[in-house]
Amino acid sequence: MWKKIKILFVFVFLTFHCVPKPSPSLLGIFVLPLVTQTSETFTIESTSPTNGATGVSVTPTITIVMTQAIETTSLNTNITCSPSCPSLTGGSSNRTITLTPTSALTSGVTYTITLNQNIQSIFGLTLGTNTSFSFTTL
Repeated sequence: MWKKIKILFVFVFLTFHCVPKPSPSLLGIFVLPLVTQTSETFTIESTSPTNGATGVSVTPTITIVMTQAIETTSLNTNITCSPSCPSLTGGSSNRTITLTPTSALTSGVTYTITLNQNIQSIFGLTLGTNTSFSFTTL
């Protein structure tokens, strides 16, 4: 779903007092994008690999799509992997968190990614509870 964007038009009119019949003229238009909330709740919309997936590559790119844009500073220590994963690198863009292990995961192991309840949307909503999904490598 595309993020809703509202456009605010600000019209500035000038009236020239030296003209016999003053009429407003359009001096300029300013376009300001406004970010709006796309969902009333802040939760995980989808993951890749999906919850319960099997046969996942030992070098996956893990993608988590949220229902609202993410406050990136709230991600710092609020995502964990168990059993212990190699370090996860990545970041977020708008509603998507992307993580990549710095080295291969262990084959045949079920990994659980947990998002801490303190992760926030840009609108100040939190997950409210720790939220997890799991997948098993090849």
